[in-house]
Amino acid sequence: MWNITGKPANFSRFQPFEPAEVLYEFDGPRIFTLTDNDDELNLVYWSDEIEQTSRYVVVPTTAKILTALKKGSISVFDALNQPRCWLCDANQLGELTGCQRVEFEDIPRDSLPGIGTMLLPSLEPQLLQLEGRIRELDKDRLSFELREIDGSSQTQRFVFDEDLLEEVFQSFEANVRVLVAGRTFPAKNLAYAYALSRSPASP
Repeated sequence: MWNITGKPANFSRFQPFEPAEVLYEFDGPRIFTLTDNDDELNLVYWSDEIEQTSRYVVVPTTAKILTALKKGSISVFDALNQPRCWLCDANQLGELTGCQRVEFEDIPRDSLPGIGTMLLPSLEPQLLQLEGRIRELDKDRLSFELREIDGSSQTQRFVFDEDLLEEVFQSFEANVRVLVAGRTFPAKNLAYAYALSRSPASP
């Protein structure tokens, strides 16, 4: 198990180390809430395990963050990325054996959920590929509306990153049909474009 570079903390704060609400379970609780001895609500993430010890990331949270997490409005990583953070080790009986205050940025990336990973698979963004023409380009907000789409959906608004701006702008100026690859985030009613190419059928 990887080394902790933080400061030793009194783990009695989090005892008993028992879930208040289990948010995700796989061979035991993996993501859950915990109310500490100060009646503060915390989010707990199972990070690692070796022999008889499991390691958890513990951060303060709020009802608002938990609601957003359950709806898919924020990822698990974003919910965990808080100014205060502890790493707590527990034995197989769920009893804490150690706890340290750490900086979230110091936790190894492979010991945290992937960026963009949602709480449940059903909340993961869906792949999307549409063909149409770019209209109503908003360069300030980095968004555009795709129109003349075949099928039932006639329009779809996309947001995109700045590195795609030149391709989007050229396609908009040339008024050509394009293929847009993206992901949809139903909880946010939002579609994100990550790739764009000129349609073979376009003049």
